[in-house]
Amino acid sequence: MPNIAKPLFRADVLRPFLASFQLSERVRNMSAKLNQWAELFSSTSADTLKERELLPVFVQDFFMSVLGYTSPADNPANYTISLEQLVEVDGNFADAAIGRFGANSREFIVAFEGKGPKDPLDRPYGGRRMSAVDQGYRYAINLRCDWIIVTSMRQTRLYHKGSDQITYESFDTSGSLKTRAFCESLSSSLARTGWSRLQGAAIFIIC
Repeated sequence: MPNIAKPLFRADVLRPFLASFQLSERVRNMSAKLNQWAELFSSTSADTLKERELLPVFVQDFFMSVLGYTSPADNPANYTISLEQLVEVDGNFADAAIGRFGANSREFIVAFEGKGPKDPLDRPYGGRRMSAVDQGYRYAINLRCDWIIVTSMRQTRLYHKGSDQITYESFDTSGSLKTRAFCESLSSSLARTGWSRLQGAAIFIIC
């Protein structure tokens, strides 16, 4: 019998915040683009596309345009997402890391592992020896960070390194715009106030 996933955060605590949440202007401006993603992943069309074709655009749209993480192109002295961190595990490299980066800063907060739309995340796929989740945990160990994001772009999950691998938060890209955008508001709070376990909900959450 497969393990049943457990939530990382209490839904009863987060639900009132989602109920009163209002879309920001930035998210409203991105609504057409986000709905295009939702339509893509609610169909089988995405299954014909490769990870390399979609993942860079997915990161740009969701993590930078919606969540507000910044790249070296925005400000090389102070940015919050770095792509292709040179952390090798089983011959592969982490797709990205979220944290605080710059000339005098290199603090890793979240290890990021992205896969293609057909990847099951929980088990090895496409000839790999490890699942995407296992890879994410290994990257987090090497980066010495507590949080892991694993995504097939169809589904995105947030894990905490101190929890087991059946405890996570997730959202489907084809879900409601309001639920997907809720994390945008929390993300700005996270960036200002720190990276505690509860505030990790700001990275991704579904209620």
